[in-house]
Amino acid sequence: MPNPRTYLATGIILKKTPFAEADLLINMFSREHGKLRGIVKGAQKSTSRMVGHFEPLTMVEISASKGRTLDTINQAQIVNNFSDLKSNLSLISQGLYVAELLDGFGNESNANHHLYNVAVETLVNINTNPDQILNLRWFEIHLLKSTGFGIEFETCTSCNNDIQPQCHRYSPSHGGLICLECNQLTEYSHPISLQALKVFRLIDRTNLLSLPYLNISDALLLEMKTLLGTTVRYWVDKEIRSNTFMERLERLD
Repeated sequence: MPNPRTYLATGIILKKTPFAEADLLINMFSREHGKLRGIVKGAQKSTSRMVGHFEPLTMVEISASKGRTLDTINQAQIVNNFSDLKSNLSLISQGLYVAELLDGFGNESNANHHLYNVAVETLVNINTNPDQILNLRWFEIHLLKSTGFGIEFETCTSCNNDIQPQCHRYSPSHGGLICLECNQLTEYSHPISLQALKVFRLIDRTNLLSLPYLNISDALLLEMKTLLGTTVRYWVDKEIRSNTFMERLERLD
């Protein structure tokens, strides 16, 4: 009979931390169990068979044993190393943003297959289609949708009436659009252009691999990034450090 204390999981390494003299503490987001933390014995030794298996933004398949406080990872095999992503500092920063939001929105030992698939699809596309400028905007919208914070882009989140052109604002706390009449009762809302709304609606209903390459102005890109970034920070309730890193890199370009 199989040992009920052992299990298999496939997931994305979010971060690694030195533990004790030669071990590693691994945080990963798995398809089967949501967020996991586990110890890899001797993984810091150069002679370890699992050296290099637990770099952040690596997809691995593990065999692990349950422990009282921390699980022990006994074996690991790399499924996808995302090598092209890791060869470019800008793409690394995008991947770390995905990892940080997975850590912030994912639940311990609670599977969310939709969220896992959204993350994998995003990392694959960053790795193979880095010229798709909407990779992270797609990730943010579908991350929120898969964790119960989906954004309403069609009707007023307060009165449920259809939104009329140029007669709306955007409220993170309300979860999307709000008409001008209801906005009078809202303390915190943002203007949103019709162009941004059209792109958001396209992203919301489109698979990432099917998303067209759009010619979008820098001003529109910044508007979309600001609106979605504000929404993400509202729900995760903390600053996103990897986003600060990305912004520093963008200023260097």
